[in-house]
Amino acid sequence: MDLPTLTLTEAAQAIRDGSLSPVEYVKALFARMDQVEERVRAWVTVNREAVLAEARRSEDEARRKQFRGPLHGIPIGVKDLFYTKGLRTTVGSEVFRDFVPHEDARAVELVKTAGAIILGKTVTTMFANLDPGPTRNPWNLAHTPGGSSSGSAAAVAARMCPAAIGSQTIGSVGRPAAFCGVSSLVPTQRRIGLSRTWPLAWSLDHVGILGRSVEDLKIMLDAMSESLVERHNAPKTYRIGIIRDFFYKHATEQARSLNDVLANKLAAAGFQIEEARLPEVFQVAPATLRTIIRAETAAVHAQIFPAKGETYGPKIRAFVETGMLIDASDYVRARRIRRRYQREMAKLFERFDALMTPAAPGTAPDTSTTGDPVMNGPWTLADFPTMTLPHALGANGLPVGVQLSGPPFGEGLLLELGKAVETVIGFDSHPPI
Repeated sequence: MDLPTLTLTEAAQAIRDGSLSPVEYVKALFARMDQVEERVRAWVTVNREAVLAEARRSEDEARRKQFRGPLHGIPIGVKDLFYTKGLRTTVGSEVFRDFVPHEDARAVELVKTAGAIILGKTVTTMFANLDPGPTRNPWNLAHTPGGSSSGSAAAVAARMCPAAIGSQTIGSVGRPAAFCGVSSLVPTQRRIGLSRTWPLAWSLDHVGILGRSVEDLKIMLDAMSESLVERHNAPKTYRIGIIRDFFYKHATEQARSLNDVLANKLAAAGFQIEEARLPEVFQVAPATLRTIIRAETAAVHAQIFPAKGETYGPKIRAFVETGMLIDASDYVRARRIRRRYQREMAKLFERFDALMTPAAPGTAPDTSTTGDPVMNGPWTLADFPTMTLPHALGANGLPVGVQLSGPPFGEGLLLELGKAVETVIGFDSHPPI
């Protein structure tokens, strides 16, 4: 058994049936880190002694059939803006270089309660913004893994952990998942608590999950959800609305073509695929998102930036400085427009079970950027649960992802639909690293 290649689902089952030792699993992942981490640079902090101690505890409990939950003995990566008790949390910045929280973030509490082992903290771009960090794409080290959940996506893709926690304010989970060829789920905002998580923009921030299969995402969500995820019997025919008008304008020819190829495959497999038209209010979505995120980012940094602004990267600095210029009335107006936008966009689900677009404009660009979140922001603004699945390789050998969005708190149906789509896709490629 090649332990680093196990999905979360496979590892969890093997631990429960006694065929996998949590201690040996952790040691295998450490060995994998020793092979590739120097090149990928996905991790900020890993306390190996503490991780092994937790693995021994999990193994002892497993021998006695005392399983704490569905993630018992599973090593998880955690983005370095979620507080971790006793483990450094830098938020990708010099400002918090030596910050060690006394409490866990709510998301971390939830996975620990479910039995997970915190393997370490994964790289986030500075303050979860757009300035590229040190992490590289495991498929090609000359390319970005995306951001801001750079380390979480790269660690899962490079087989250093089976799953990881990230966060998304515009496209910080879905875009890295697409670039790194892994699966992701960003649930409705209130599905997973955000307490003790460093914010970028509090009304837009979402906890996200990265794994290697839809079933991995389901297990993680079941463990982390603050409310029951409703189960849905599969309908006779899934109805998917493919949206081309806005999203195809921002996609490369290759991304458009591969998305259409997938739509045709799904139609041939029995899915009902129809063109979906965006409501008129969609036209103001980019400006609305921009106003909210910049105003809230400026508020978050109001006490820190005057003294520490010289340590900020150019993109996060621009966010803060432009956000400081936004009038309160403009911010309030943007929040009102957002509510109308959410209502109008939700009407699309009167016809469709899910909406389908490319997950990114194309394959991962070079490391001077984290890529463009234009494909993801509209869904974060709407607060629709969104899933990214790898479905093809581009001409340059890098992954291409599809994005599926469902109605608010519709994660149960989205996961079931995602499993069916995943089966049709049959993606089975791995990074060469």
